[in-house]
Amino acid sequence: MFVLGLIFGSFLNSLSFRIPYILNYQSSVEEIPDMGLSFPRSFCPNCKNPLSIFSLIPVFSYLIQSGKCKNCKESISITYPFFEILLGILFALIFIKFNAINFLLILNCILVFTLILVARIDESFFKIPIALNLIFLFNGILLNLYNWTFNLGVLSFFISLFLLVSIKYLTDFILKKDSFGWGDIILISNLSLFFGIYNLPFILFVSSLSGIIWYFYKKRNALEKTIAFGPHIALSGIWLLFIL
Repeated sequence: MFVLGLIFGSFLNSLSFRIPYILNYQSSVEEIPDMGLSFPRSFCPNCKNPLSIFSLIPVFSYLIQSGKCKNCKESISITYPFFEILLGILFALIFIKFNAINFLLILNCILVFTLILVARIDESFFKIPIALNLIFLFNGILLNLYNWTFNLGVLSFFISLFLLVSIKYLTDFILKKDSFGWGDIILISNLSLFFGIYNLPFILFVSSLSGIIWYFYKKRNALEKTIAFGPHIALSGIWLLFIL
């Protein structure tokens, strides 16, 4: 499972690079105006040279190439091997938890993969793609169908959605500005669908505490006024997965 996690970590790196271009979160690459999820083949962001199969081996290729592109010698971000190793570790821990390759293991691997992808995109662009929230929604529905808790899961989703929308409008009225985004609300509601409404306080507490700590850290170093909340919601979901 660790090796599988490394492979999916490499896939996650590719998606986190391509999705913002596809959704127009940032300007398209001049040399590749029609970028898709699978086209063109992976390339160096600096020189745009296609990567060889050898250069796509997770972690190993980074170490062999001393963290640089073989063609232009530009440094490769450490985030690439970091997320490959992170996903490898998390997939291995999920396997240890379930001690078998089964339907629940697959659903939880999809959950972790998507949470980290959301965290990466939201941290950079302050946006959570609707498609990723739909993956969470379908994942949660499948889990509840598997556990014969569909009605409870749907109820958890809508109670969470109602409470969070109410809190948002009240907070917006008090602060006279947007407090948190709709993507965050739907993401938390989807986690309530997956984990149950009784875990909503934990999700809110951990994500809020993490967000506050990160806000003051970033403000001290870069004088930032806002932070992306998605990564902290993702952290609470991953944490909750392993303590239940």
